[in-house]
Amino acid sequence: MKSMFVKILLNALSKFQKSPNTFIPVHMHLRPRTRSQMTIWNLPEELLLYIIKGLHIRDVLNLRAVHPYFKDLIENSSVIWNSTSFQDEWPSLKNIPHFEKAGDLGNLEALIKMAIAYLYNEGLPTDLEGKKTINNGEKAADIFCRIEGLSPNTDPFTWLFIRPPWSVNGACCKECVFKYMKDFIKTTKDKNIHVCVARTLMLLESEDTTEICQYLKDGAELGSGVAAFMFWQQKYDKMVMDKGTELTSIRELRDLTSLGYLEAKLTLCKYYAHGKYGGISQHQAAMFVKDLVQTTSPTNTQDCFQTSQELTQSMRYILVDWLVEVAGMKDFSSHTLHVAVSMVDRFLKVHKTSRSKLQLLGVAAMLLCSRYLGKDIITIREAAWLTDSTYKYEDIVRMMGEIAATLKGNIRTITSIDLVEIFCILCDLDKKSCYLAEYICELCLLQAEMGQYSPAEIAASCVLLARVLMKHENAWPSKMSLFTGYKIEDISRCAFHLHEKCFLEGSVVDHRDVKLQSVKLRYAEEKFYKVSEIQIMSYEELCIMLGVTEHILQGCDVRVKFKNDDELILSPSRKKRKYDKPYSRMRERRTFNSLTMEGVRPHDSVLSGYDGDKEDADESFIEEEEFSDCSKLDEGFDASSCSEGESVIQPTSASKNVKTMTLNISFMNTSPLASGFSLVTPGYSCDKELTSGLASSPMSSTPEDCPSTSSVIPKSSSLCKLEHLPSMCADSTSDSDFEFSPTKYSDKRKSATSHMTLRGSRKRRQGGSCCALVLHHNLRQHNQ
Repeated sequence: MKSMFVKILLNALSKFQKSPNTFIPVHMHLRPRTRSQMTIWNLPEELLLYIIKGLHIRDVLNLRAVHPYFKDLIENSSVIWNSTSFQDEWPSLKNIPHFEKAGDLGNLEALIKMAIAYLYNEGLPTDLEGKKTINNGEKAADIFCRIEGLSPNTDPFTWLFIRPPWSVNGACCKECVFKYMKDFIKTTKDKNIHVCVARTLMLLESEDTTEICQYLKDGAELGSGVAAFMFWQQKYDKMVMDKGTELTSIRELRDLTSLGYLEAKLTLCKYYAHGKYGGISQHQAAMFVKDLVQTTSPTNTQDCFQTSQELTQSMRYILVDWLVEVAGMKDFSSHTLHVAVSMVDRFLKVHKTSRSKLQLLGVAAMLLCSRYLGKDIITIREAAWLTDSTYKYEDIVRMMGEIAATLKGNIRTITSIDLVEIFCILCDLDKKSCYLAEYICELCLLQAEMGQYSPAEIAASCVLLARVLMKHENAWPSKMSLFTGYKIEDISRCAFHLHEKCFLEGSVVDHRDVKLQSVKLRYAEEKFYKVSEIQIMSYEELCIMLGVTEHILQGCDVRVKFKNDDELILSPSRKKRKYDKPYSRMRERRTFNSLTMEGVRPHDSVLSGYDGDKEDADESFIEEEEFSDCSKLDEGFDASSCSEGESVIQPTSASKNVKTMTLNISFMNTSPLASGFSLVTPGYSCDKELTSGLASSPMSSTPEDCPSTSSVIPKSSSLCKLEHLPSMCADSTSDSDFEFSPTKYSDKRKSATSHMTLRGSRKRRQGGSCCALVLHHNLRQHNQ
């Protein structure tokens, strides 16, 4: 009776609390508080299971040791073991029973790590004579088959761990896994295993495709969207199609997109973008493309660094710049690069990562994506060498397992580069304009704060800017609005933000005064039509092109530099950078020679794994090259401006008194923008001649108080490594030395030094409204 009365009272109070206008008085004269008789032992078992579920394995084991009641509860509960986290744990002799128990009860994270540990003989007892190779291979194969069975809604991914090349020296675990999978599907019909076997056979480059097609056909009949699409490709790729055959193929492709495979949807969208609708109307085709576009959502990458006390956005910038160089050196596609960066961002959102493992995360993500999407791959030992042996073979293996387990095998997601290709086809852009859009899209990868926009918004903004920069007649054709659902007003904020971050702000400069311009250098090649050397219009010109007639520029230059070398990363190619110029501090490196593969690789007997990831001794993927003499500086460059004691530009009295007011933006009659678009402005006209100090391109001039330094770039060290940094390769005791936030800049104006250099740039803040842009201008310059 008493408990029922308490329950009724609590329900009544809860109803009161739901009303914000209800006041519940609290009596001040209460009897002294006494210890409650309610303890954790009185909680219902269902509530205890809910509390324990999802805890880390160490916490679960500690709780189990507290009391026999908890021990019985944990040992007999499959829910707890199925959801237990094994983050940063790796199978070993000591903890393998816990991994096995969790795996038996369906814990995908434990299974993935166990399978990779057995496959690469990492962390578990090994036999250098190869006696246990077959045994470990069978264990890994059995676990891989269970993994595919537990993830029916994820595209098959275990095949990337066993893909060729295989070792030619005796037994190989990869080959054992492949043979086991072939025998497995003879008795068990698993659609994902059919795909894994078919993909492996395709990589073996067998001339007879009959067996491959049979596996894909069987997988498609079992309901696999991946198998159905691959079978469709095998059927029509090498066929010379007339109009009737093409119509049939498009209809078949449209039918199998209902199975949900991303690549099938993207391929069908490209057909629709070319105007090949497969017997349906343009409106129906546009609705399909629009639905795919609207399903994309912002990645919110910037949130990872707002809560992290160890990582900053500048660290991510440096990492992505290095990955761009790796992709260029290995000739990987833009898709591989974008998916690798996407994996890094998704991993950072759910997994706390230290500075010392950031580059390890990046190279492991690139390794996985190269195996998943490309024909040419990065071997594990090559990946370790790319970091100048900062990380070992086993570190790469374990990070591969950590990424795959954390993301639950979900490697491929839609990226902005996928949609840029579709939008370029819709706009019927020429090759140069397409490469320019891809170049802008790749520049966005460097900026973490662009994660506030969806991949579709970024892709649309890249195409819009490419059309504007190439002076196309109509910046945003009506066909684009029909197929994307975006009007120019919907993407204008993203386009202005993108133009600011990618072109108006300078590149990050490391402590050696080397500009991090891997994307620019990559697209300066002939095969990309040298689109990175195209003259970029200024902000004022962009406003005129889009019909914005009034704006304000307010603020001061942001020109600071790294105080120390905590975020240094060097080029992965041994070739000298274009435009590089040496500085005096680099003269000590004149006699430095890059290490070769033979110089850094330990003996095979001390390495875990097998020879499948080993390159041939005569295969060197990078040419050795010595550094040239570092003796000359650019004329006119004041070395003191980059000295260690350089002070940040101090705010002037005029800049402290800058006031802003809100005015509506007026548009020209020919503007495609709607009338609701507005800016925060004091009434400056775009038609007026302003000395804003914004460098529209590296080739444009800058005011005297902000000398251009685009030609003053030091020689980049040619060895691909992230040096043994206190911040990224070891724990650091200070976080303030690595943090740079424009919002905190005003509080740090009087500090002697900082860490990021934005050369020849204007740092401007962006307003929170989607229809307002807040830009900053040095009032002192305006008065002049």
